[in-house]
Amino acid sequence: MPCHSAMMKNVLVVEPDQTVEDILSKMRKKKADLAVVLDEEGDVLGYLDMPVLLKNLLPVSLSMQMPGQSLGGVVIGAAPGIAKRLRKVKPLTVDAVMERNFNSLSPGTPVWEGVQMLVELGSPIFVTEEGTARYVGVMNEVSALEELERIQDE
Repeated sequence: MPCHSAMMKNVLVVEPDQTVEDILSKMRKKKADLAVVLDEEGDVLGYLDMPVLLKNLLPVSLSMQMPGQSLGGVVIGAAPGIAKRLRKVKPLTVDAVMERNFNSLSPGTPVWEGVQMLVELGSPIFVTEEGTARYVGVMNEVSALEELERIQDE
């Protein structure tokens, strides 16, 4: 089965000039976990999800830390600062905070290759037209597993 059958169903498509606050509101209403930012031609520019948003709220010294590293018992009173940063981030346009680096594959790629990418690179994995950044869809671990269960039931 090709990857296009394993795409997420609840994705919000947004424009780069929309505000973070507007997008968060729409994501809550739609119960979407991901907002895909497209240009006027339909090419993927980046995405916004909760990990990307939270990364933008951390002080630079914390966000630069290597994953899995401990602060060694150092207490940093960053919580009020992070809350204030959220207030400053909400009016920004999504292109100021979105993740611009993303992995992609073509719609005809077998699902097992998509699963391998998810395991090795994490989600999301974008499905784009062959040789372009033209948005077709996006897959994550949940959508891949749902497709595998669907195949299993056939």
